[in-house]
Amino acid sequence: MKRVLFCLTFCWACGPLIQGATINFEKQLWPVLKDNCLACHNKTTTKGELNMETPALMIQGGENGKGIEAGQGEKSLIYLAAVGEWDSEMPPKNNKVGAVKLTSGELALLKQWIDEGALYSARQEKVIAWEPLPESYRPIYASAITADGRYAAAARGNQVTLYHLPTGTAMTRLTDEALLKSGLYQKPGVAHRDIVPAMTFSPDGSHLATGSFREVKIWRREESKPKPVNAPAALAETKFSLASTVADTVALMDKPTGQKLRDFKHGAAVSAFVLSADNQRLATAGADHQVKIWEVATGKLLLGIQGDLASAVTLMEKADAIAKTTSEAAWQTSAIAKAEKEGTDLAARLKKAKELADAARKEHEDKAKMLKPKQEAKVAADKARAETESLLAKVPEGKPDVALIQKNKEAGAKSETASMQLAEAQEALMRAEAGIKDAEAEIKLVTTAMAQATEAVAAAKLALETAKKETAAATAAKNEATKAQAGAIPTLTSLCFSPDGLQVAGLDAGGQVRVWSTQTGGPVSQQTVTEVGQTKTISWPTPAGWVITGDNASVLHADEAQAAWKLERTLGSGDDKSAITDRVNALAFSADGKTLAIGSGEPSRSGDILLWALDKNQVMANFTEHHLDSVLCLDFSPDGKLLASGGADKVARITDLATRKVVKVFEGHTHHVLGLSWRYDGRMLATAGADNVVKIWDWTVGDRRKNVDGWDKEITAIGYLGSSDVLATTSGDGKVRLINSAGAEVKSLPGVKDFMNALASSRMGEWLVAGGEEGVLHVWNVASGKEVGRFNTER
Repeated sequence: MKRVLFCLTFCWACGPLIQGATINFEKQLWPVLKDNCLACHNKTTTKGELNMETPALMIQGGENGKGIEAGQGEKSLIYLAAVGEWDSEMPPKNNKVGAVKLTSGELALLKQWIDEGALYSARQEKVIAWEPLPESYRPIYASAITADGRYAAAARGNQVTLYHLPTGTAMTRLTDEALLKSGLYQKPGVAHRDIVPAMTFSPDGSHLATGSFREVKIWRREESKPKPVNAPAALAETKFSLASTVADTVALMDKPTGQKLRDFKHGAAVSAFVLSADNQRLATAGADHQVKIWEVATGKLLLGIQGDLASAVTLMEKADAIAKTTSEAAWQTSAIAKAEKEGTDLAARLKKAKELADAARKEHEDKAKMLKPKQEAKVAADKARAETESLLAKVPEGKPDVALIQKNKEAGAKSETASMQLAEAQEALMRAEAGIKDAEAEIKLVTTAMAQATEAVAAAKLALETAKKETAAATAAKNEATKAQAGAIPTLTSLCFSPDGLQVAGLDAGGQVRVWSTQTGGPVSQQTVTEVGQTKTISWPTPAGWVITGDNASVLHADEAQAAWKLERTLGSGDDKSAITDRVNALAFSADGKTLAIGSGEPSRSGDILLWALDKNQVMANFTEHHLDSVLCLDFSPDGKLLASGGADKVARITDLATRKVVKVFEGHTHHVLGLSWRYDGRMLATAGADNVVKIWDWTVGDRRKNVDGWDKEITAIGYLGSSDVLATTSGDGKVRLINSAGAEVKSLPGVKDFMNALASSRMGEWLVAGGEEGVLHVWNVASGKEVGRFNTER
């Protein structure tokens, strides 16, 4: 008796079934249904049109009627299917989702719940109990770089670090003070509660957007204005002094003894020189338009600097113009080949059409000749039949003429045969006429197409010639820019090192200050100072920045490598009420920086895109369930009219932003679309997938142009570089490859071995950053293919 009572009041899987206690659907029954029913009965996979995500939907039922009859478990379809008393056993045997048949206790629980009226609580807000991410969790899931290549960012876990690329220094880790005030984190340097899978800089580089769970944070670079300061004190005494006793030479002197230790021969008349604060380096500027960095201990030339920021930007613009015209020439060359082949094919088609037309005319002539005898035979047969019928009509009643009746019968048969043969001849003639018309229509169609192909060839050839001329002009302009860069640095009257020795600044007589990296020789900044009167000297007394001293004042200009980044605002509330669904997987700024596209979605259920108007700080468009699964990548077309999105539903969708409608769906990937990128001209779109394949789509015809394989693992990110036809890719196979739209590998970049997750490039494609599971942010100069920076995890 005790054992029977125990079985009635307890279910091993579900807990106590106490008589008189109402079943708690959310706690007792929902976990069972979620594990064994929901995989096939949800809003994206609705077998039998039955959605079991909520009790209300279960009651509503599907194609077989109501799913639940409240109060009547034994009559409810869902219970009958689960217990095996319906047409099909649920869940089916050998199903692919691992669902298992409900136990007797679970079935009893389901029936009791329905018998009690299928009661359930209203949806309650779920509050996530956040725990701090471990400090050791530091893979890079997102990377970003400003358009000008001066700043980069890496997201390790939920920490975002900013870097100043010219000096190769880590600037800061972003901190949301609210996370510190909440007590969740005790130390600064944490940007979000959850990992950061998406990140991008605004087009002007002044803002950084970081995406996490149901929120996007916008960070602003603090701009420091020049401020008046007291004239810097004289530098502390050192054991060295410098002297320029010969026009092109700087002598290093031992100050206590006055003995010359070493000469540094610049190679041209020296106009300025300075020692670094640690006395390890010497900078000299001369009439050869160069700044040279020397190692004091050995006298070795470490670096020769040519050009300034303005000349470097000009040179890059000219190189970008060459890339654009070269790509255009390649496109037009391809267009010529395509149009010429089409013309050849059409010529063959026209020849065939003319042959068919000739054959149709010959057939028509033959059929026309055959028609007249048939017509005459029909007339004769009808006449003979009419004559016999007339004779039969004259025969007296009761006196049939058997021979005449037979003759009439034969005449009728001949008339019918003649009619049939005439009809066949007429039909054959009509077919021949139709054949002529079809052939003539084909000739007209093909002739028109040939004319269009000829025009296309001519237009493409003209465009090719234009592109070649533009390439030549761009090349000449680049050569001029190269020459100009060699002489861009004027005579400098004063030099100074930054306190850490990573930068050197030079002042000319016109009050213009140029700053360079002593690591790469690349320009950092350039500006003209007017607020101090006649400029005299430049110094860098503290890490805060360099100071210009003139006859009226001294002014401090902040070091951009020390710029602070502050949280400006947060989009989305980060909880169930957020406008952003689940985790933010993709972010993209419009070209004008006014709109931010946010890609998210609940995994396996929906792929959502929000367009956020940043100037108004409001949602301007909400594309809910735009994809069938989470949105993983986004990119605005170059003209800003289209938005490309890729997702876990294995497709890329193109949305017209004016009409808010999907205008094209690119299918073909067999796994998640993890990355996509428009080419600079909007003609091509590249998509990368977890199926280890890159697909190149031709937007001008709306079809796939090329499949590119050769990766051993999923391709995690992809991006066209500048105005070129070159694509950068990262992959789980630990390689960073550059390919073109034809699928050919341009080069493989060195320095990586681990699983790579993210990449980003500067606007003109000269700099590329990428990171992965090892937590290292790699920086490459694309032109040389060399790794020029490597930022390890910061503790």
